[in-house]
Amino acid sequence: MKLSQLKHWLKADGGSVPTCILTSYAGCSDYLMEVEFKNQLEPLKHDNEEMIRFQSIEQVKDLLRPLGVTSVILRVTDPYDEFSPDGQVSECRQDMTIAL
Repeated sequence: MKLSQLKHWLKADGGSVPTCILTSYAGCSDYLMEVEFKNQLEPLKHDNEEMIRFQSIEQVKDLLRPLGVTSVILRVTDPYDEFSPDGQVSECRQDMTIAL
């Protein structure tokens, strides 16, 4: 989803705010955003189709708060956490809600 499409959607939909998921991958210094659209996650992109990368949650707040988005789900993914101490496959990601 392009940022211009998201802005238009938020203005036109009359208060319905989509779920926004901010993903952080272990070992990476930036965050990627996905927006839930028709029960699917769409990566947030610039109009030139390049993925929008954030260096901090403060940058996310500066972009989304003026659009009416008050919270995002921070999804931390750790591909190195494949197994738990008891040998069972563990969840490699954790979600938490972050207020903007």
